[in-house]
Amino acid sequence: MINRVLIRTRVLQVAYAHLHRGELKLTAAEQDLLLSLHRTYDLYLFLLQLIPSFTEFYREVLEIRKNKHLATKAERSPNLRLLENRLAAKLAASEKLNTWYEGFSLRWEEDEALLRHLLRRIEASDIYANYLKATEVGFEEDRAFWVDVFTQIIATDEMLAEWLEQHSIYWQDDLREVEKAEVEDRPATEDEALQAALNEAREAGAYQSARLENGPVEVVKDFVEKTLRKSEEDTAIDDDIRPAFKDEDDERFARLLFRQTLLKYNDQMKLIEPVLSAGWSSERLADVDALLLNLAVTEFLYFPLIPTQITINEYVELAKHYSTNHSASFVNGVLDALARKLKEEGKILK
Repeated sequence: MINRVLIRTRVLQVAYAHLHRGELKLTAAEQDLLLSLHRTYDLYLFLLQLIPSFTEFYREVLEIRKNKHLATKAERSPNLRLLENRLAAKLAASEKLNTWYEGFSLRWEEDEALLRHLLRRIEASDIYANYLKATEVGFEEDRAFWVDVFTQIIATDEMLAEWLEQHSIYWQDDLREVEKAEVEDRPATEDEALQAALNEAREAGAYQSARLENGPVEVVKDFVEKTLRKSEEDTAIDDDIRPAFKDEDDERFARLLFRQTLLKYNDQMKLIEPVLSAGWSSERLADVDALLLNLAVTEFLYFPLIPTQITINEYVELAKHYSTNHSASFVNGVLDALARKLKEEGKILK
């Protein structure tokens, strides 16, 4: 599940934090990286677990409604289609998911307010109404219901996004927006100073707010949707739940990309500086742009099986989301020139 896009994003984030916290040892920073990747995988499993946990909560709600003093006819004889959903039952029976959930520290069942909020949204939706009205429902319809609920309601829910952010620093912000502003000096970290810098950037037309479509949480959401869509009635759900890493190569890729970038940072800046355009010395580079260039150079030099154009495209995409408005074209130009130069010098053999 943890693919190269997600790995590059997490390496960028953790390496950036490490470079601004000089007291942290490299081995400790590497452990932070691995923890961030595994916590991202935890989110994937946790969102899958939401479906059987929600179903059990819904069962309790129906029982309460049925037994209340002035229960309506519909409450006394509710439609049980959602409780009998076959995809939810498969997830509830998953040995892999159950074993992981038993050892995890968070429980969906412990936040009744969040589950009630999601229940209200689901019951008010056309998805739910059409599901209950359908004359015949098989596994495909059960699966389609949860795919639609997840993509249209759960994955976009602001209350859920805030809840996730509160419970893990590795689940923050990615369900919402990233703010980018160009300022002369780095603002202080105090809220007032940051807000003043943002207001100044807005007035100068140097502010941008964009949905972070390829952030780690968005990647997780996409994999949850794919897992639900892939499930078939006659196959085991555990075969559909993806492992943390596709193979050992991806974990080695994460470790090597992170370690080599930080160990060779200054040496690689000496390779980057000669191709910077006039007026763009390394001292004037935005910190995140310098890191993006460095990460790309690491891939150029130490990953012979990754084509240079793939590397360039990946870091241009990261620049669009994590740096200034002009960074994507700047990073693209510098990396394209740098790749040609390193090939001519025999430093890139691919």
